[in-house]
Amino acid sequence: MKLKLKSRKHSLKLVALVTGAILWFYVLNAARIRVDKIVTLQYVLPDHAVFAVKPPSEATVTIEGPRAFMRSVLDREEKIVINLSKKPWRDSLRPQPVLRGSDLVLPFGVKVEKMNPRVLNLRLERKARKTLPVKMSFSGELPPDLVLKDISIKPKEVEVIGPKSLVGAMKEVSVRPVDFESLYGQNSLPLEWNLLDDRILVKGSVEPVLSYSLKAKKANLVLEQVPVRFIGDGKPRQQFVTLVLWAPSDMARRVDKSDLNVQVWADMPANLKRSTEVSLRAVLPPRLHLVEIRPKRILVDPR
Repeated sequence: MKLKLKSRKHSLKLVALVTGAILWFYVLNAARIRVDKIVTLQYVLPDHAVFAVKPPSEATVTIEGPRAFMRSVLDREEKIVINLSKKPWRDSLRPQPVLRGSDLVLPFGVKVEKMNPRVLNLRLERKARKTLPVKMSFSGELPPDLVLKDISIKPKEVEVIGPKSLVGAMKEVSVRPVDFESLYGQNSLPLEWNLLDDRILVKGSVEPVLSYSLKAKKANLVLEQVPVRFIGDGKPRQQFVTLVLWAPSDMARRVDKSDLNVQVWADMPANLKRSTEVSLRAVLPPRLHLVEIRPKRILVDPR
């Protein structure tokens, strides 16, 4: 009786294995489809070289396999890394790497039928370095009532790295033109490099900064009864002052100026023990420029 039960169990296991194998064979061979997939190409270059001509960034791969397995392949991003820093391409300026189906990790039963391009005809160029001055320019017009002074840009010079043919012809490094309107209400401004080619890099990824001062020749806006703010134990004798300002014409012509958000602060000394005259400073929104605070200083009494 026991022998019959064991024999039956073995028979059931065998039937299950055969059934599983048949189902697996069916999945692999039934409803097979063929699709094209875009694959990203990523390059690793030797230290001494850069691309002379922009290389292909993508390849089209035709893959074929069971529909059940293709969804996972199509939904994920695939990339092929082409390492030109190793043999046999390390010392070549005209490498021709070949793309292969084995460069991709695919599920069992899915295969690569075609790759386009299959051979990459790449052109490299030796890398060069050069230290160059930084040049900037302005766009637009500065209102005649404003004067731009104390202009300086940092860094004054930078080292660039790129293809020898391009770097050798460079005499300066430019930044994107600065619109005069972007200078209002500030004394410094971050700039952006304006490089001729995306293969040219600034060493150290240094970001340029423009420093300057913008002065108004005359006022066109007067705000009276501006409250004096302060932090500390002192008590100002004068609670309100007058601000003499320059503003763009659209702001100067406004009838309601209550929302301009201007502030005047008194620089209160610590441990005030007797009446002291302190300086006032204005905090202004962008586009407004201070001409004068009336008065410039006020008396503060100890509490």
